[in-house]
Amino acid sequence: MTAGNIQQFSYRGLNEQFVKVVGTVEAETIEMARNSLSNQEIYVTKIQVKSKPLFNLTTQKQMQKKEVAVFSRQIATMLKAGLSLVHALEVCSQSTNKAHIRGLLLNLRSEVASGIDLSVALRAYPKQFDELYCDLVAAGEMSGNLDVMLDRIAIFQEKNQLLKANIKKAMTYPVSVMLVACVVVTVLLVKIIPSFESTFNGLGSELPSFTVWVVSLSEFVQNSWKNLVFASLGSLLAGYLGVTKSPRITYYFDWFLLRLPLIGQMIYLGAMSRFARTLATTYGSGMAMLKALEASAGAAGNTFLMAKINAIKEEVSQGSLLTVALQNSGHFPPLLVQLSKVGEESGELEVMLNKAAETYEQLVEDSVDTMTSLLEPIIMSFLAVVIGGILVAMYLPIFQIGSTV
Repeated sequence: MTAGNIQQFSYRGLNEQFVKVVGTVEAETIEMARNSLSNQEIYVTKIQVKSKPLFNLTTQKQMQKKEVAVFSRQIATMLKAGLSLVHALEVCSQSTNKAHIRGLLLNLRSEVASGIDLSVALRAYPKQFDELYCDLVAAGEMSGNLDVMLDRIAIFQEKNQLLKANIKKAMTYPVSVMLVACVVVTVLLVKIIPSFESTFNGLGSELPSFTVWVVSLSEFVQNSWKNLVFASLGSLLAGYLGVTKSPRITYYFDWFLLRLPLIGQMIYLGAMSRFARTLATTYGSGMAMLKALEASAGAAGNTFLMAKINAIKEEVSQGSLLTVALQNSGHFPPLLVQLSKVGEESGELEVMLNKAAETYEQLVEDSVDTMTSLLEPIIMSFLAVVIGGILVAMYLPIFQIGSTV
């Protein structure tokens, strides 16, 4: 028995306090939708397939990555405690106060209770549970160690979330400061400098060249601000569409990111960490090396490195050892190559790859701290020069007049 297409049903009914409730629920059939609502102690008075709007201006709520990680951890813990999978799913549904998550978990519980494997039921929700997640769960079911596999998945997801948080933290500070700087400079050019112009016109003397240049820049911004805004938005939109729609542009953009000072090294280490941990998790679960490499390529998060991992996969498919393929590529760090070699020779490749991942995660964290400590004085110095330069340009004529009196 396999999971079919999930539909969305709108319903009206009464809850356990006999209060009218309305909402939507996802299920394969209207009967399964009724069962799901019944499990939530909702008496259904009307239910039908929800019609699709002509223009979809809203997005359906989905489980976030961190919520999927919490779900994995909870199920693993309860299975280890001896609870059945059906009971564990029911407890998980009762422990959340988010209706869309509760409905999803109750749907999973109903399908598992009817005899469907959890991995099959999860495949009906590809936006929440990707192919790699479902494959790992299927491997855990086949080996009879679903609790161990879910625990591995939870660790894998938690490490990935921590890694993404560190990289996001490194990028947030400089971007936010530069945005504030742009706003401040724009206000100075559009609002403050024009108030000085009338004063300069009354001086009757020649203005310093630096002041003339700043005043000209202010006039240009005032006269062309609409064009500048449209050009900036157009450039951002064109860049976004190019990166998201064109594989070739994405490839070269990712190649460029890896060569940026400070940021490039952090992105590279993050990609190596994700690659090593994904390969360790998939290969350790019993997945074939070629399939594990395929999954790890997608986890790298960089199309340039993804192409290099796929090249390694092709070399391994022709009979080469993983270590040899990594070394021949020249795009992977020596530590990863050496640990992979030790792992292959000792039969503990999973352990060695996890050690590599932990090392690179620590290096990313150190890189974040280093970049933040280096960027802070650089950004502050840049702001001081730009904003201070504009203010100096405005007061230069006054200083010049004072020195001639």
